[in-house]
Amino acid sequence: MVDVAADLRAGLFRALGPLDRATMRHAIADTVALQQIREEATLRLARHAAEADQSRLLGVRAVILRVLGDFDGAEVDAAAAVKYAEAVGADLLLAPARARLAQILRVRGRYEEADQLFALAEAGELPRTLTGAVRAYAGLSCIAQGRITESLIHVQRASEQNPHGFVMQIVETALSLIEEHAAKYGFGAPPRGWAERAGHPAPERFQDPQTGRFGYLGHDGRPVVQAAFSQAGDFRGGVAAVCQADWGAIDRNGTVVVPMLYGSMETPTADGRTVTGFVNGVAVAAQRGRVIVVHKTGRVVVPPRYQRVEVHPAGFLVTDGYSWGALGFDGNELMPVRSDRAESLRHLDAAVSIDDGPL
Repeated sequence: MVDVAADLRAGLFRALGPLDRATMRHAIADTVALQQIREEATLRLARHAAEADQSRLLGVRAVILRVLGDFDGAEVDAAAAVKYAEAVGADLLLAPARARLAQILRVRGRYEEADQLFALAEAGELPRTLTGAVRAYAGLSCIAQGRITESLIHVQRASEQNPHGFVMQIVETALSLIEEHAAKYGFGAPPRGWAERAGHPAPERFQDPQTGRFGYLGHDGRPVVQAAFSQAGDFRGGVAAVCQADWGAIDRNGTVVVPMLYGSMETPTADGRTVTGFVNGVAVAAQRGRVIVVHKTGRVVVPPRYQRVEVHPAGFLVTDGYSWGALGFDGNELMPVRSDRAESLRHLDAAVSIDDGPL
């Protein structure tokens, strides 16, 4: 799978200047290069209709428009990038899309919305370098609000997780601003936990002591989904796997989004874990002795033709019980089922596309 925006993101690093202390926005090192990258992203948007490609290319264009000061256009592109990423459901796509929209909201002074998106961009199956970059910009949002203790936490995590020079320049500037602000005004409000920053996005599972059945509580401790399930998983990506007689999935309002048709929803991952429910927006479900992969919208991504499926950041490892192969997240074959597991895993590892460009 070719990342159609990788070279454009690399070009952005060269075209962007350092973070300005006064505005907490990046300077422009090469305006002409930015304009050329924007034009090329627009051309590629017309040629690449896949949702993942659209999300990546719109993300590049959103960064450029933000840096050039077109905040309205940047917000439109960034919001569309998030929508495309949500449709795909992969954490490696959704996290940077959310962070780029958060960046635009931050520079527009809409800090509550920005902080929520920065927090959500930390969640999921992500490399430390990406979460480190997200934390660096979340720290800037906190400085603007006078949340100095919280900004220090973000900046420390950023320096630990992403030592890239681009991120470390943000960290150094943030530390200078933190020192200045703390000396003048103090450290501000106590730091918030992740759930508060993220707007309490995930109800918490509970078990009714009288019936033994499971439901979900809101952040105020009251049930938001009644205890109606014999088994239940945690919310991941906005959905939770639940079981009455059979397994399906509900959204945060308790609405069934994946029909309760399956014998189980235990999702193996390529790194050896097993998760009850969804990973990267999909779950491995049992159906008549075989397994399928179902998207959190209820769409079947991989039909029941394999004995085992493992979720990988670039797609799926699959086996017929004898040989292994690889599929993309769209269910299309990347490598025929005629190799061993190690070779199939190497193929998927090589296909991982990490959006490590400017946010």
